[in-house]
Amino acid sequence: MKIDLHVHSCYSDDADGSVKELIKAAVKKGLNGIAIADHNSVEGGLKGFGIAKEMKDFAVIPGVEVSSANGHIIGLNVKENIPKKLTAEETVERINSLGGMPVLPHPYRMLSGIGEKNVKGFAGVEVFNSRSPVRENKKAEKLAKKMGIGETGGSDAHSSNEVGYGITEFSVNSFRIDDLLQEIVKKRTKGYGVLTPKKIALMHHVKSLRLWFKRGWV
Repeated sequence: MKIDLHVHSCYSDDADGSVKELIKAAVKKGLNGIAIADHNSVEGGLKGFGIAKEMKDFAVIPGVEVSSANGHIIGLNVKENIPKKLTAEETVERINSLGGMPVLPHPYRMLSGIGEKNVKGFAGVEVFNSRSPVRENKKAEKLAKKMGIGETGGSDAHSSNEVGYGITEFSVNSFRIDDLLQEIVKKRTKGYGVLTPKKIALMHHVKSLRLWFKRGWV
């Protein structure tokens, strides 16, 4: 099974794809599911989760990408908002308390990556992010192996045409979210994909900088 575990919908202020558009794009590309992890909002993930309930053989994992005080943290299977600017440790604890799974995305990204200092308690590391350069993805893969935890891959899509650039491959043939997350815990997943075209990545970078100047980096 192939699932893009890092997708943003229009409920992220720097993204523009509707939830329905993201799902449609994923199905068209032959994916078995996506995880919608909007910035500091579970609204898109919950909407996608509801839509997927009415579909056959497609999973939407609700989630969130939290802006912690130390960097971004993904919570998979999270259905409640988590406050921004908590420490990484507090954010991980909050994700666990909500029955979710904490995953470390793009750990070496400037400004929003956690790096290696605050990595306690994570269940997985995003070893492939389509918006990260090859060297950062390779470092992330080494970090996952060093920590002895699961590996994921995601596109970090901010529009529907980017969905599927990054993939997490599962060996289990199940659309139950609990089954899928257990595969990450058991280290039976792998992350891979292709890099986002430079033109798309540059356009998003400019948009993110404009937002940063308006309200700060989140």
